[in-house]
Amino acid sequence: MTSSKKLTKTGFISSLLLPLTVGLLSAHAMVFDQVVAKVNSEIVTLSAVEERAEIFRQLSLGTSASVSEQAMLKDALSAIIEEKLQVQEGRKLNFTIDGSAIDTALEDIKKKNGLSDEQLQEMLKREGRSLKSYRRHIRDQLMVSKVTRFEIGRRAKISEESIAKYYTENPKEFWQEGKIRTRHILFIAERGSPEEFRKEKLQEAEKILLELQRGDDFAKLAMEHSEDISASNGGDVGFVGKGKMVPEFEEAVFNLKPGQISGVVETEYGYHIIKVEEVLPGKTLTLEDVKNRIHQILIMQKQKQVYDAWMNELKDSAFIEITLFEDAAENAGVVSRGIEKEETTLNSIEKEN
Repeated sequence: MTSSKKLTKTGFISSLLLPLTVGLLSAHAMVFDQVVAKVNSEIVTLSAVEERAEIFRQLSLGTSASVSEQAMLKDALSAIIEEKLQVQEGRKLNFTIDGSAIDTALEDIKKKNGLSDEQLQEMLKREGRSLKSYRRHIRDQLMVSKVTRFEIGRRAKISEESIAKYYTENPKEFWQEGKIRTRHILFIAERGSPEEFRKEKLQEAEKILLELQRGDDFAKLAMEHSEDISASNGGDVGFVGKGKMVPEFEEAVFNLKPGQISGVVETEYGYHIIKVEEVLPGKTLTLEDVKNRIHQILIMQKQKQVYDAWMNELKDSAFIEITLFEDAAENAGVVSRGIEKEETTLNSIEKEN
């Protein structure tokens, strides 16, 4: 099978959706396909489940997760059932996907996969699909996206009280470390350089340090003598925080007060003379500063909860019958509760399938 491109997860909702790419169908796709589940008036075939399971396998490549074949098939079937329920719900809500949206998605698929119209047609032909059926697949994926965003959007509301509570209970998340604006003069003498060369550089550094101690301008001397790229800016390296510098440089910086100049500081790069210009002390960000960040955190947490609740509602009000494993114990809890089974035949399937 041709592997599908991996999804870049941008959020919970988008992670629910399949990548709209072209992938070869399972070799089990035959004229007489096995029906492994029914979702109201629609069926799910074995080839569809195997195709989805293959996509899941490709998405899991490179991860440490080990999933059995049966578990992979069950996950694939569950995903297909949920999608069918979502598409059916979208129709009940009179949601529509117009042709232009499908055209745009199809063009995006061709672009991402580097396919011409002819190559796409040929690939679909090898898979036993028509362009019409593939457009229906795209339409259903767009419907899933539309109805899911609608339902989760109206259910996942975050109150001002919830935001304030999170802010109060998680103060460490909103602590901003202090920063120090610093200048330095660097005399390059990397460790491992000839000892005589390093000695000469150290002597240069000590000579400039004496000039600074006599009151000469730090920025001027940095422009004249520093071998760092910051020399043109008077040695100014801007505001730096802890963990952003080599240890010896950082230790010296955070032991100086504004206006103070260090002695000669040796690092792996050579010899530095450092001056602290300004200190911004650490502080806790205000609620107003982080309100949007907290809202995003809480909305991501709540999306999963409301999605699961919504799917349970859809399953409870639907007729779902699973025969994938022909094992009642395997299917326990999946067939919807309180719904009387109806006998359906393949002839009752919607034409769109």
